[in-house]
Amino acid sequence: MSYQPATRDQQPQRAFEPATGNQLGVRMHGVALTLETDHPPLLAYAAEHLHGLVETPAAAPDLKVKCYWSEGEGEAETTPFPAGEAMNVIGKRMLGNADELIWLDTLRMKGLQLRFRRERWQWIFEVAYRFHAKKEKIENLPEPALPKAPGRPGYEYKRYFSLMSYLVYYPLIWYLENSRGWTVLHASALAGAYGGIMIGGLGGVGKTTTCVALMQRACPAAGQGRLELMAENIIFTDGEFIYPCYEPIRLDEGSLAMLGEDNPNGLIPMAFPEGLKDKWLFHIRTNTLPEKIKPALLFLPQFSRRRYLTQIAPELAAEKMVAMNRLTRELDDYGWYAAALDMHWPKVGQASHRIEVLRRFAEQVYCFELGIDRSAGVEAVVNDILGATHSLEFML
Repeated sequence: MSYQPATRDQQPQRAFEPATGNQLGVRMHGVALTLETDHPPLLAYAAEHLHGLVETPAAAPDLKVKCYWSEGEGEAETTPFPAGEAMNVIGKRMLGNADELIWLDTLRMKGLQLRFRRERWQWIFEVAYRFHAKKEKIENLPEPALPKAPGRPGYEYKRYFSLMSYLVYYPLIWYLENSRGWTVLHASALAGAYGGIMIGGLGGVGKTTTCVALMQRACPAAGQGRLELMAENIIFTDGEFIYPCYEPIRLDEGSLAMLGEDNPNGLIPMAFPEGLKDKWLFHIRTNTLPEKIKPALLFLPQFSRRRYLTQIAPELAAEKMVAMNRLTRELDDYGWYAAALDMHWPKVGQASHRIEVLRRFAEQVYCFELGIDRSAGVEAVVNDILGATHSLEFML
């Protein structure tokens, strides 16, 4: 199947306000973030990537994030951030005082430096990124599809994609964890009449393909209607409800082929230079989705020689989810990011609270290990999950 990503002109008219000057307003689950940068192409990309989360910048946001973009080679030990009061040397790559933390090299993304500050009630996070791509990496890549950045090499868009974590998602996740007691999970989620159906696990075990296949079928848990995709990659939980983390949905050719001409969730193609990623990016219509839903079923898939569905104890499911978070690169990177903030501004009980929330979450759902036999096809996986949701009618 050949799929061409839509350009900005081909997409439906947006309801949000685009970037204002050098700022962009973002809101997720009531938390307001203002993103500011001196690099206009990055801001244009952020507006496209964040889609329905974008709004006019708030007068007094909960979080303010500033990004300083530069190009060429640089020294990791040299900081672009002006130092405030006397700074303690916290480690080889960290400086700090009571109100400020500077991270000279995260070792996670080359050319990335971070500064965290708090001023009264507001957090100010600063990101300095030095873009330096080797010639052989960019000379064969396509020109970008986004019109607001003419002439920029397509390879920059891979960096824009990666920077969204540090500019938007990690600050918001950390704020929601600390202000509301939520915990993040690496899982897809579908909304049904009887609650949320979650598919957790590591990358490459068929979470997205299974979700797309489930969206095509009438389901008992959706009152014989279709399940609605809430999140394809990350969700939050407070132990009682699950909440989606809104980000672009990534679909490969197999998932697109299953969707065919049908598009039950009204997925909106995201403009992104063709050839930079092996998946196409889409947006969910966030205004039609529930802000939260009670979780009902959790499936933990893995490919196996035989097909099976085995219920497991909640406490074991919770342990598995903790381990899966650690083994998933983006959430392990987030854990690294949050650990710096938690070390410098510790909150008593925060580490144990995350585990307790996952335990409470697992205790209220039916948890299953799902063996996927590739030779049986995706239809067999869907039937196994629908069989479990059918049983849910009698369990509730």
